[in-house]
Amino acid sequence: MSISNKISALALLPIILISGCSAAADPSTSEKASGQAATENSTEKLNCVEQFGEVPDEFKDIIAENLFSNITVSRGRLLEDETYASNVEYTRAYKVTMMDNYGKELASYEFTSNFAYRVVSMTATDDGGFMFLLDFQDMAIDEDEWASDGGYRPRLIKCDKNGGLVFDTELESTSASFCFEADGKYYVFGSTETPETDNRGVYSPTDIYAAALDKNGRITKSLLIAGSDYDSLTAAERGGEGFVLSISAQSDDGDFAGSDSGGYPVDWVFTLDGELEITGKEKKTGRALMDTVIGEKDGAPLYKSSFEYDPDLGSPEAYIEYGDFYLVVSEHITGTYENQPTYLNTVWNYSETVYSAYDKNDEPIFRASVDSSPDYDSLIELY
Repeated sequence: MSISNKISALALLPIILISGCSAAADPSTSEKASGQAATENSTEKLNCVEQFGEVPDEFKDIIAENLFSNITVSRGRLLEDETYASNVEYTRAYKVTMMDNYGKELASYEFTSNFAYRVVSMTATDDGGFMFLLDFQDMAIDEDEWASDGGYRPRLIKCDKNGGLVFDTELESTSASFCFEADGKYYVFGSTETPETDNRGVYSPTDIYAAALDKNGRITKSLLIAGSDYDSLTAAERGGEGFVLSISAQSDDGDFAGSDSGGYPVDWVFTLDGELEITGKEKKTGRALMDTVIGEKDGAPLYKSSFEYDPDLGSPEAYIEYGDFYLVVSEHITGTYENQPTYLNTVWNYSETVYSAYDKNDEPIFRASVDSSPDYDSLIELY
């Protein structure tokens, strides 16, 4: 039986009246009975996964503290980014941590930056260190500050195996979303305005931006995949002899000649080699959906599509190997907050993070979950 079919076949759904599925559960065992918690604002029935098996001691704190709910799996290591309040106005404190597969901190890098920035991509590197990409949310930047500064820049930050800063390179583009390492080089992909504007309310057409950097953070080559209209990068991943890019293009000229877009977005897939030369491109008749890497299996990237989506278990977000077994971390929606303000467009869902372990034959070892829902009863007071 395949991994996806095995996981799908294991789903069991008890109905529990509780504000959070496993908020009071002991993660050391699956002997969890249906329970009820009295809350003033929430009596929604929650659908929670069935827990089973004995959780090894080394995973009890990981599950109880939900340490793997927001991690990137890369080169046999785990990466996590955290954000904290800062005492300096308009700034925020950031921390990127590299851990082993049991959550032990190997190195970290802390810094303070403008609160508009956020970590958008992380990867462990072959030298034992890590790097991450900072991009910004333009609507979080004061209008006067944006105009006077001429626009913010994304940054690629590289750290060594001890968390020491190797370089902090400001990029040439106006936005960036993905970073990779390949063959001793570092690569960044994103979008950029052409021409740039210093008025946040006026947007120029955008092109696709790619750059290669050396080990010292110097940009050695850059590439624009360009047309005359608004084109945006929707996904990037390693593939073939280099990289595969998914692009939504409104242009009907330049690199996107033949789109016949009529001003509407048309999806393209471009392939690049390690020298950032375009080696192929294809216009798609439908949506060019790119897969998501959630871990590594036998040294090769493992994609989310390897697991057939099962609403009873939720979306797999991380796959971690431990020699003779592996762990799948998934996010499972358990219910909907019934007192959400009606004027909000988003849906407030309860959720749990599910930790499922399997041996190399895909036989189950244990499953445990922990509540990952926001405190909606407190949050609603802000609205």
